[in-house]
Amino acid sequence: MPVTTEIRDGAVIVTLRWTDKRNALSADDADLVAEAITGAGAESAARALVLAGEGQFCAGGDLPFFAELGRTLTPEEIHRTIYGRVQAMVRALRDCPVPTIAAVDGAAVGLGMDLALACDMRFVGPKGFLMQGWARAGLIPGTGGTALLHRVAPERLWQLLATQERVSAERAVELGLAESGEPDALTAALARVEALSYIDRRVLGDYAALARRAAWPDEENFDQAGARQGHLLTSQHFRDLTRQLLGK
Repeated sequence: MPVTTEIRDGAVIVTLRWTDKRNALSADDADLVAEAITGAGAESAARALVLAGEGQFCAGGDLPFFAELGRTLTPEEIHRTIYGRVQAMVRALRDCPVPTIAAVDGAAVGLGMDLALACDMRFVGPKGFLMQGWARAGLIPGTGGTALLHRVAPERLWQLLATQERVSAERAVELGLAESGEPDALTAALARVEALSYIDRRVLGDYAALARRAAWPDEENFDQAGARQGHLLTSQHFRDLTRQLLGK
């Protein structure tokens, strides 16, 4: 299965398993992830949801898929695809009735970094890293990453854009983006769930809902991200970049 759900020690773990492409996601993949997150959040035994990846957290969007979108669809059609399907993963995290934790072991680039930022908590393991990534592909964060970054670390956008830094666990802590995950991010995430286990599930959910309400980007921001990405994906600049990267 490309996405699995497991209940362990009060946590429901959703794991991406597209190992052949480092968990880079297409719209079809996003449908499965959003469905898994929604289903996992409904598990009555869970105190929190942990989002993880086998091998890598998520290496971004599936470039061949999005290159094909740019060649075959109009900006408006791409907008609808991104807003309705790809962003559905982020909405599922927003609507999850328990706190969400990103366990970043391996790469979280572009779309992967957006998914991590959409979680209530983030742990980055010794082999994990965050990277903005979108701008190097001639794109913006189509899943709302600009606003999601602003809610976590509002001073960091332009710095990360300028440097395209591969942000290690230590550096993520320094920048206020995440906590260090030792001995790995998944273990640290499960330890956090255990530490919170004395709190009733509904109370945890209320904390999460109020925290998200205080800082979550509005729908217009996500809509604008999808609309602008639609135009960028159909641009000649993006087509030239993908032709170089994909050799076609």
